[in-house]
Amino acid sequence: MGLNCKRCKKPIEKGAHCIECREIILYEKIEKHKNKRIAKIRNTPEYGIGKVKAVAEGRCWCSTHNGCFRASFGGGESEAHRRKKFERWEHHMSLGRAVFCELILKDGSRPDLIVVENGFVFIEEIVCSEHEASIILKKKKYPFPVNVIKV
Repeated sequence: MGLNCKRCKKPIEKGAHCIECREIILYEKIEKHKNKRIAKIRNTPEYGIGKVKAVAEGRCWCSTHNGCFRASFGGGESEAHRRKKFERWEHHMSLGRAVFCELILKDGSRPDLIVVENGFVFIEEIVCSEHEASIILKKKKYPFPVNVIKV
């Protein structure tokens, strides 16, 4: 009575799979386990903060920005812009997210808020009177997805 491999249907002497198929199945199990571990690592705040650190200007990227609220009172931001930015910053902080306010990126840009929730990073840009072209340019320029908040 001849047995056939369940996977490739080649004749075998014993078991359910031939030697080649057993090796393929073993590598598939290893790959599946590896992908689960990678997904678990990518779902951590440390992973998200590492992504932010990679695009941030390096001098004092974390100590002066993570969890600190920064605003410009010298004419760079309107009162409505500052209030909305503070409201969004406070909201994210209350949810336990890491928030970087006015973080300087390597390309010189300064998004209003960079938010890290587990491994996911996104930018919130507060706009009051900006033109649509300026918003589109920012969306293309920034390294993370941009959520535009209109005041």
